[in-house]
Amino acid sequence: MLRLHLWQDSRYYEKHKDQLIRDPSQDLLAIIDAALQLHPAWGLDGDRLWDQHRMTREDVVGSLVALDPLLKDGGSLYRCDFEQHCLVRRVDDTTQAAVDTAIKSASASAADHLRAAWTAAYGLSPDPDKVFNEAIRAVEEVACPFVEQKKAAANSATLGTVIGELGKNAPHKWELMLPGKDGQPSEVGPIVSMMEALWHAQLSRHGGAPKSRRQNQDEAEAAVHLAVLLVQWLSTGVLRKKS
Repeated sequence: MLRLHLWQDSRYYEKHKDQLIRDPSQDLLAIIDAALQLHPAWGLDGDRLWDQHRMTREDVVGSLVALDPLLKDGGSLYRCDFEQHCLVRRVDDTTQAAVDTAIKSASASAADHLRAAWTAAYGLSPDPDKVFNEAIRAVEEVACPFVEQKKAAANSATLGTVIGELGKNAPHKWELMLPGKDGQPSEVGPIVSMMEALWHAQLSRHGGAPKSRRQNQDEAEAAVHLAVLLVQWLSTGVLRKKS
């Protein structure tokens, strides 16, 4: 109710529920999104959830599983994100499968940042600046300890230093599993170019520079898809040290 600026006396819970469900002027997607995020199941253990609300976690999961096909059958542009507890905009099945595969192949920390970036790009309230922050951090979580182990351990590695290591300092030590024209593993130029594209596109990172500005939605969507590919490549051995 507070998110929708519909505050009323808290004693009238049933009236609140009736207003949210039946009032055609209300944004039902916003209501569903808020309910998913604020559901007591995420903050209570099993015993307390049952004692206070007479439901189990299985009941909640079952409701979510039932909700998703309802949204799809109703032609909604949104679906449930079961990990982030919110609505996200639908993409085609092939794209979604690629994202899910990248998340599964990544470390827990990289997967967490990648999910956050995806939600910030495709959620009900997109945040393009956050997309860039989370997308770059997702790539850094995989790239930094792999390419610059000592710097990563000292907390001084960034995507920028990884680009420098692969692109200038020691490109001869690395290769891509993808074969080049000669049939041999190719040089690292393509992955360095992708990293540079993501790194330099973040214009919202610092203030005060002539080019600094808020990111826009199109940039954010391109950035998160690029991050998905980079995380997947880095997590599955496409970039590797030469033997």
